[in-house]
Amino acid sequence: MNTTPTLRILIILIIGLLASLPGKSQSITKRGHPEHFIVGALLGGVTSYLIYQKTNNKWKAWAIGLGASVLAGAIKEAIDPEILGRTASTEDFLYTGLGGIVGASIVFPLNRKKKKGEGISTAFY
Repeated sequence: MNTTPTLRILIILIIGLLASLPGKSQSITKRGHPEHFIVGALLGGVTSYLIYQKTNNKWKAWAIGLGASVLAGAIKEAIDPEILGRTASTEDFLYTGLGGIVGASIVFPLNRKKKKGEGISTAFY
């Protein structure tokens, strides 16, 4: 199975989504929680998928994907008061992490890669 076309399509979709977002840090909703959830899910999902393709280890990929989204949420909330002039929000951080949990879980239904020579014929030799 060649994953290169799938990865290209995924990257194009993510770039298109990010390009369509408002230029400034404006929220679609009043509180901004759906945006944090969506970004956490995208970041966690893409990261865990890429790590799974390299390592073929679902739990490791899930943990790294979740860690990436939590780290991004923490950094964003840490720079909110300094750069953007807003207050840091624990709820925003939690929604980013929750999105990361959901997004990183995409690796669990994926099938494991078969090694060369692995399959039905090897069971009979």
